[in-house]
Amino acid sequence: MTAKRYQQVEQLYYAALKVEPDQRAAFLAEACGGDEALRRDIESLLGYQAQSGYILDQPALEVVARAMTGDPATVEIGRNFGHYRILSLLGKGGMGEVYLGKDMLLKRKVALKLLPAVFTTDTGRVRRFAQEARAASALNHPNIITIHEIGEASTENEATHYIVTEYVEGETLRQRMATASLGRIEASEAIDIASQIATALSAAHEAGIVHRDIKPENVMVRRDGLVKVLDFGLAKLTEPAPTVIDTQASTLARNTNEAGMVVGTPRYMSPEQARAEKVDARTDIFSLGVMLYEMVAGRAPFAGSTSNEVIAAILRDTPPPLAGCAPNAPPELERILSRALRKNRDERYQTVNELLLDLKNLTEKRAFEARLVGEIKRRKVGVSLILAALIIAAVAAYSYFNRHPILTEKDTILLADFENKTNDPIFDGMLKQGLAIQLQQTPFLNLFPEARLRHELTLMRRQPNERVTPELAQEICERQNLKAFIAGSIAPLGSNYVITLEAMSSQSGELLSNEQVQAESKEQVLVALSRAATRLRERLGESLSSIHSYDRSLQEGTTASPEAFKAFSQAIELAVSGRALEAIPFYQRAVELDGDFAHAYSQLAIMYGLSGQPGRAAEYAKKAYDLKDRTGELEKLRITHYYHWFVTGDLNKRIETLLLQRKTYPREYTGPNDLASAYNQLGQFDQAVAEARESIRLNPNFSAPYRHLAWALLALNRFTEAKDTLAQIFQRELGSTPAHTQFYQISFMEGDTSGMQQQIDWSRGKPDEYVAFYWQAVAAAYAGHWRKSQDFLRDAIDLASGGDTKEVAAQYATEQALWGAVFGNCRRAGVDSAQGLNLARGRASLPRATLVRALCDETNQAKLLLDELINRYPEDTLIKSIWLPAIRAAMELHRGNAAQALDQLQAASRYEAAAEFWPQYLRGQAYIMLKRGAEATTEFQKILDHRGYAPLSPLYPLAHLGLARAAALTGDSTKSRKAYEDFFAVWKDADPDLPPMIEAKREYEKK
Repeated sequence: MTAKRYQQVEQLYYAALKVEPDQRAAFLAEACGGDEALRRDIESLLGYQAQSGYILDQPALEVVARAMTGDPATVEIGRNFGHYRILSLLGKGGMGEVYLGKDMLLKRKVALKLLPAVFTTDTGRVRRFAQEARAASALNHPNIITIHEIGEASTENEATHYIVTEYVEGETLRQRMATASLGRIEASEAIDIASQIATALSAAHEAGIVHRDIKPENVMVRRDGLVKVLDFGLAKLTEPAPTVIDTQASTLARNTNEAGMVVGTPRYMSPEQARAEKVDARTDIFSLGVMLYEMVAGRAPFAGSTSNEVIAAILRDTPPPLAGCAPNAPPELERILSRALRKNRDERYQTVNELLLDLKNLTEKRAFEARLVGEIKRRKVGVSLILAALIIAAVAAYSYFNRHPILTEKDTILLADFENKTNDPIFDGMLKQGLAIQLQQTPFLNLFPEARLRHELTLMRRQPNERVTPELAQEICERQNLKAFIAGSIAPLGSNYVITLEAMSSQSGELLSNEQVQAESKEQVLVALSRAATRLRERLGESLSSIHSYDRSLQEGTTASPEAFKAFSQAIELAVSGRALEAIPFYQRAVELDGDFAHAYSQLAIMYGLSGQPGRAAEYAKKAYDLKDRTGELEKLRITHYYHWFVTGDLNKRIETLLLQRKTYPREYTGPNDLASAYNQLGQFDQAVAEARESIRLNPNFSAPYRHLAWALLALNRFTEAKDTLAQIFQRELGSTPAHTQFYQISFMEGDTSGMQQQIDWSRGKPDEYVAFYWQAVAAAYAGHWRKSQDFLRDAIDLASGGDTKEVAAQYATEQALWGAVFGNCRRAGVDSAQGLNLARGRASLPRATLVRALCDETNQAKLLLDELINRYPEDTLIKSIWLPAIRAAMELHRGNAAQALDQLQAASRYEAAAEFWPQYLRGQAYIMLKRGAEATTEFQKILDHRGYAPLSPLYPLAHLGLARAAALTGDSTKSRKAYEDFFAVWKDADPDLPPMIEAKREYEKK
């Protein structure tokens, strides 16, 4: 090609690229001015560009133009090239010229490919390519073309790199499809070809080699049907250099080593290639899926008239149903292709061996049907019998592919413990917990709760932590009328691990389905477990659409670190047994090992929340929320719920999230349990009762809903029912600190000193023993024993502030300050509130300290704390609707603005059932200041009629005193005297120097 001719080619080629594809013919006809040879040259180059997806830079353009525009062969036919004699030109293209040659040393035919200089000027690339090509050659696999030699020789023009491979007599897969009727290859032949390609890829992948450019042109089919995969490593060598990127090109992909490079042919690219992401073995699986679809359907799964349109279809579209393109294709092939062509590589077949197994199973099924028909024909039975047999075979096939699922959404399954055959303790307990998380994300499956399993073991007179073998699992299933259980095992295989999952019938013990996967290392075990769980879900009957919607891998959704997951599993064990504080260090260890472990952060949030540390709970809930998109759908909903509980405090958004969780996972028991908790916080006790009972129905061996139910029943003054509910907790041995707190409260209300002492005795030696001192402090304050109450609280504060529970100590100190303010000792209240805020300024202590300043008429301090409270918790429902109105009302009362105080308290009316009597008490005080005795009576009577709202609140006995004063304003002296006497009865042994007692006696004596 002359320089002038090349200049014409170059200019027109780049000009044509800027023209829309459907307008290029007209453009070239005009631009070439009747030079048909020039027009054909440009069309050839454009055809190459469309096929390869490469925008050629100038050096590459010269080489390709020479090859594709009919220039003479680089090597003269009949000449020797090294020790190879050139016999004929087999073909030429942008990637070089291929000759049929003869190895003069070994006397055999070979294929000899000469690589264009533009692709071999980078010595680093050539070296890497040579290493990879030699690795491919070392595989010595029957389905991989053998590379005999990689070398360099001098031609007449320049030094040329070459590859010598075995010579395959046959045709490319592209040629095979072109000669097939309608471009469709029979399904059985297509499946066989795909299986052989998969076998070749399996060998390459095991050697760490990814092809990157699987397409029909790189597959040879011999006359005897043997398939050979070509050009391993060539795609990596022939990637264009990054300096020649055209950002407007029809394809852009990315090399695993260099950014912004085209890898692969657009039509067969995986989505990750099209997005210019790093590729791995799953890319080859996608490309093979495209080829298999094209072989059977006679058309590509992703269509487009330009490379851009093809890539857009790969990223966006779902392939047309195979049945519409190839009506005779087996239905099972549709499922196989659907999985191979998933956009998200984590949802695809994770290894080519998995794809190969499904193809082999399908082949065996079709072979069985063929043998059945052949046997019938061989025996020459009558036509009617042949038809009958064929109908039976068809029915059998239809039944197989349309069989009823093994499980339904109504079934509950039990998880047995994994058998650990590795002797590595890291897998003990970890895999069962991992499998549980993986299966819980789908609404289709309902797992028998771990707490119920432990309780059932106790009823069977076994240890609650006993290992659940398959035999024991079957026995538990029979007792609980469960349909199936899943057993698992992990075993070593050289440096790999084999993970097996088996779904077993609880009635017969027969195998319902099983999955087996391999992990190449300890770090890959959780990934492999996820893969096995997903496949098992499909085999158990879950729809593909459900799997697609709820299938976040364990590595993504939890952690890739086995050590972190082990610590997490140990924490779960402790938490399930009610030892929340002991679980916290293990959760902490998990997040230290993996800072992106969202599950562990969310569990830390709930552990700290349950132990009375809302600040720490908020810290970890926020971290979990920032990582929520890494988790599965169920955990994402839980994390969002924790976020609104502990971080924003927006209880209405919390409830909104929980209602969505309950709708999506109607058989999941934690949803209604958490709804019960939220409704209790808002004072919506009837709704709490309903949700708590639903949670108990779903899991009668989970303690939390019993506590929420008892809380709601107590608030509704249904004390006997509340006590019976708590009794069920202890009968089931589900007791925890909150349950003992509630039992202490009921015992106090009933005057049951023995019951109170039992709870105090239970607390001794526990990590949170400080709660018992708090119970006694509250009980003493209720009765007016203020000095004794302070002694108990000091002990509680000392115990709580010494460890990781300073928030608890801060709440106790500010609570003590609040009682001091109510009892008229503002000097002491100021000291106590300051101590509390020094310990921790948070959601528990800051509102109480602010109300203390307001009650004690420290206006400036109250305003400063009020501003801090608003800024820190702008969305918190209880702070906005209860604490802020109460604080502002108390400030107005001290200014003598009783009417304004009532206005402020209007905002609290919606949730005042959850406000521990503060709105009612302050409203009553405001009405007394306004001399409106009837309205004041109503407010104080609300407190006295609903003791269950806050059974130990010191405001309850003071409500008798408020009622006495309100009745006096209405002129009802009888009612007033009785209310005074009721107050004295509660405070019969109260400290005599308490201002409320002194004032009450003085007022009573005037009656």
